[in-house]
Amino acid sequence: MEEFNDYAEYPKSIVVAYFRLLVAMKLSQPLTKFLFFAAMVFVHGDTSFGETASPIPPQDKWVDWSDPIEFDEPPLDASSPIRVGYDDGFVISSRRNFDLGDETFPYSLRINGWGQLRHTVLDSRGDNRDLNQLQLKRARLILSGHAFTTDFRYLIQFDGRSSASDQLRILDYYLTYDLGHALWGLDSDTVGFKAGLYKMPFTLARQISGKQFQFADRSMASEFFDVNRSLAWGLYGKTSGLEKPIYWEMALFNGLVTGGADTGSSGTLDNNNAIATRLTWYPLDHWGAGDLADFDIHQSLAMRFGAGVAFTDIERIGSTEFSSVRVADSGQTLASLMPLRVNEYSVALYAMDASLKYQGLSLASEYYFRNLSGFNGQFPDLFDFGFWLQAGMFVVPEKFELLARWSRVNGNSGTLGGADQSSDEMAVGVARYFRDQNAKLTIDATYLNGATVNSSALDISPGDLGWLFRTQLQFSF
Repeated sequence: MEEFNDYAEYPKSIVVAYFRLLVAMKLSQPLTKFLFFAAMVFVHGDTSFGETASPIPPQDKWVDWSDPIEFDEPPLDASSPIRVGYDDGFVISSRRNFDLGDETFPYSLRINGWGQLRHTVLDSRGDNRDLNQLQLKRARLILSGHAFTTDFRYLIQFDGRSSASDQLRILDYYLTYDLGHALWGLDSDTVGFKAGLYKMPFTLARQISGKQFQFADRSMASEFFDVNRSLAWGLYGKTSGLEKPIYWEMALFNGLVTGGADTGSSGTLDNNNAIATRLTWYPLDHWGAGDLADFDIHQSLAMRFGAGVAFTDIERIGSTEFSSVRVADSGQTLASLMPLRVNEYSVALYAMDASLKYQGLSLASEYYFRNLSGFNGQFPDLFDFGFWLQAGMFVVPEKFELLARWSRVNGNSGTLGGADQSSDEMAVGVARYFRDQNAKLTIDATYLNGATVNSSALDISPGDLGWLFRTQLQFSF
């Protein structure tokens, strides 16, 4: 490979790594020569390469396709200007070292992907029809990293799924800037700025990635009180001076469940912004791997507490929000029940959660409250509440987990201030982890006695009554 030594104007590691990639692809020798030659022309601008020798090694330097690929020197060693490899995702960064945040080379790109293939069967005992379908529930491609400085980070997440036909959409697109570290020399993430399209800081259930679920998906109650994604900007950070800091985030956003809504002059949104805030605290042992499951088999108790609030006003002119709020327990939209004289109302949402891990056991619960008011005297304020309680236990550490969950939605919104109504979701399941969350099989069975949500993600429709069976294969890199 000594011919590469003549290219002083090119980083040696890049040339060698590129040629190694072509060889590893097992292309024909003429095609490999052509691709290598074309790349050198593209970078250099002509075919001469100065006074250097041919960029392609002579024939006697070619490797046998069946032999391991060997080089005189490692293609990317500690002195290389570029790091390429796998580190919880395929990584391309400005320098190969143990600290990807080296300010001398502050550029990085991490590529991740994950998907969930699900078989759903609904044995309906009510008016809704049965269901038996295979679906690609989530197909995500994520690009993340930092640029210019490690204080400036970005994330772009693409999503494709069966319910979206062949469309690929941008699910998340946001930037963060660590103001405290960049401007005032504070510890990283003490205070930062965030802007773009992302999950609103309100509930624990929404903050947890779908990749980290124990069951196939979220609970009915967490979906009913959800705020979801939106275009927003806000601040985030953590308290200083405490042994165990409190993590906080706040955002100003378009409104409830507006992440996929048209913006601008389309008429699908009203002109009222919403505000959301969330606090999270880990008072005891390090929480460890897994947002829910106890992969670390904690020998001392680990706990997490959180709380969130969200407020907004909703007007009829914004069809996206006005038609998104549903009632207990029928799952109908509030807009379909209200008199036409009601053109606006206010929403206040509150959430609190607690979780623990201990010796393979995990418990998590979140409680919700919702107050709807300002109906111009047409009917009284409406109050709903709900919760989910979930448990997991590893019977084989890190491999086999038993699951149970109970979720309920209760309130008077379905009767416009009359009697309370409620609906429940009770579920059991098992999870088999082949490679942590990177390869996982989940099987769960859920009994519904009247669903309050319309969710393609959960495979639940308003009024569903009966047994829901889901088998889901998850894969990720």
